[in-house]
Amino acid sequence: MKLSEHFTLEEMLRSETAEKKGIENRINAVEVNNLVRLCTKVLEPLREHFHQPIHINSGFRCQALNAAVGGAKDSYHTKGRAADIPMHPGWLAYIRDHLPHTELINEGTWIHVAL
Repeated sequence: MKLSEHFTLEEMLRSETAEKKGIENRINAVEVNNLVRLCTKVLEPLREHFHQPIHINSGFRCQALNAAVGGAKDSYHTKGRAADIPMHPGWLAYIRDHLPHTELINEGTWIHVAL
């Protein structure tokens, strides 16, 4: 299922940890709608501005998956409102200065962005 022009639900649900631990990363309609908003308002404009594909390191996480990766109990990932993407020159500053966000965290090798 496409969430936006370049992002799919499948890539937002993919998780090596879930696969290894046998966790079914279930999502509901509200969370899917939140992912659509994140993709259309933040990730697509970022991709368009830099003319580069964006790999999703971590998208939606059900509560069990979030606990398995050591995520914060009230993480925006569990609401379909966050994604972790690779750190890339200029991306953090562009999101900070030009795109809507609720959280924006420099995690060293990746960027956590939530809307």
